[in-house]
Amino acid sequence: MLTLKRTTSAPTTTLPEGFHYVSQDNYCLVRLNDTDKKYLYSDSATSCIIVVMAGRNADDQEIVMLSHLSRKVRYDYFFNLVGAHFVGPVHIWGQGGNPPLAEASNDNTHTLMGWLMTHSLDNFRYNIPADKPSWWVEQVTLSLGQGDPNQEHRDDFGVDLTTMKVSNQAFDLTSEQRDPTGGVQTLFAVFGMKIYPPVWLWKSTRTFDDALISRLVNAANQDNWTQILTMTDEEILHTYSSTPEWEVPWFVETLKESAQFVDNWNKTHGG
Repeated sequence: MLTLKRTTSAPTTTLPEGFHYVSQDNYCLVRLNDTDKKYLYSDSATSCIIVVMAGRNADDQEIVMLSHLSRKVRYDYFFNLVGAHFVGPVHIWGQGGNPPLAEASNDNTHTLMGWLMTHSLDNFRYNIPADKPSWWVEQVTLSLGQGDPNQEHRDDFGVDLTTMKVSNQAFDLTSEQRDPTGGVQTLFAVFGMKIYPPVWLWKSTRTFDDALISRLVNAANQDNWTQILTMTDEEILHTYSSTPEWEVPWFVETLKESAQFVDNWNKTHGG
């Protein structure tokens, strides 16, 4: 069983062995006895919610999934992944949905809570008594809508697969550690649902191929994404953030990097 371990200690630059970062609108699913990943982690969650799930698959292997979710349709896709991989009781932990009064925070919190209520064991027991589902939510630990996401590491969440503890321990990461693609990950988070066919969530262990990158860049061009390069930091913040007063310090630079990627791609690919 996983347990929630909260901390207010300063972010650390020392990454644990087997550290694996999961970006916004990505997910990582691992089998505990068959992975070199020992610590799954995500950060920068304001109105988003970082979700950790643990249980077993059809082969009775212990599995854990972490995902950083930003909006309803991506939660729906995540819930489908849960149904496709988990069998039996599932434990879930979540942190995010901040600041609590923001519309995006409330939307995400209500989406997650609605799903948890629908898929609780009690709901199945009393509403579908003839048959128990192949999987169900048995235990929940949540920290949602607690306040300023920049305080008490409310934007950080991870699971140590060696000690089997969920924690808000923060890590001081570089922009390259968050997005080694140089901006493609940000383009995916913004435009992944706007391309055809849409890509709802990305598996964090996969690389972005040129065909998908081209589609993301085309969508960015249609939205005049490179205008970011001529905007002030304040303009970028208030134009592109749903929670501009509470964004992480690297938010603007992340968007600038993605816009520069689009500009470079256009120059080298004739866009």
